[in-house]
Amino acid sequence: MRTPAVTVVIPTYDRALYLGDAMRSVLAQTFGDLELVVVDDGSADGTSAVVHAIGDARLRLVQQPHRGIGAALNAGLRGARGRYVARLDSDDVWLPEMLETLVPVLDARPEVGVAYGRGQAMDERGRPLAHLQGLPERFPGESLRSLVYDDCTCNVALLARRACFDRVGGYDEALVANEDWDMWLRVARYWQFAFVDRVLARIRWHDGNLTGPASPQFADVLAARTAPLDKLFRDPDLPAAIRSMEPAAYANVHLFRGLRWLQAKGVRRSVGNAAREFSLAIRASDRRLETAARIAWFAGAVPMLRRVSPGRRGLAAVAARRPSRAARR
Repeated sequence: MRTPAVTVVIPTYDRALYLGDAMRSVLAQTFGDLELVVVDDGSADGTSAVVHAIGDARLRLVQQPHRGIGAALNAGLRGARGRYVARLDSDDVWLPEMLETLVPVLDARPEVGVAYGRGQAMDERGRPLAHLQGLPERFPGESLRSLVYDDCTCNVALLARRACFDRVGGYDEALVANEDWDMWLRVARYWQFAFVDRVLARIRWHDGNLTGPASPQFADVLAARTAPLDKLFRDPDLPAAIRSMEPAAYANVHLFRGLRWLQAKGVRRSVGNAAREFSLAIRASDRRLETAARIAWFAGAVPMLRRVSPGRRGLAAVAARRPSRAARR
């Protein structure tokens, strides 16, 4: 069996409604040297029938009992044969030139382990929305430092070397969410990241989003946002320059969570939870007056932000728009 250049992993759980669009967007790539591994994480909605309805020799289905997103991604990695690996969530889609755009970046730059572009939001029917996810590095050429400040990547518009996963291990299956940020923090210890300023994927916002305020796991997902940082800063071998960013990193997470709670209109205790997070942001920061000013500015923008769906990390870029003076040092 010929080894493909790229393995694409689609983890899915009860997303039969959207899965077909996701698979077709992969199989229609202008760069066709790929295999597609769909990992059905215990779905009960006819997912397997959707997969079997697409006849393409590059497509494989892996089925397992429901174990969560990290376990599903790791199952896909175990079967991956490509030298590059990409992930697409089963309710999102790629634009046709996604792989054709990112593969040459990794081919040409051996020091780069991860290449990523932008994802543009769309509604449940696939109509484009204004929001973009994926930003250039906050500190150009300093990938780890940039990722500690905030996750600037768009996880579904990203291509990584298989060697990255071989070096740092699989996804953390204990994480409720943010398994991608945890992975890229580990990878950035050894490789550079490269940003391509181009929309390469569409991110679907709908009521079933895990990170949306309608999700029963909304509070748990927000609470888990600090977990990747907790793991990173427990490392005794962390470089001093990265360790010095701890106050700014945690302040940004609390600011992000506060904004998400404010944006979650109608969710019980959302205002009280937002106030608690803003207080924690100020306490975590080593530039408290500056952090308080940022909170005041962003909180004032919430009426506008409420008109934008909060799916995924839609506010991450807003919450971390401008680094504090402490982070710029």
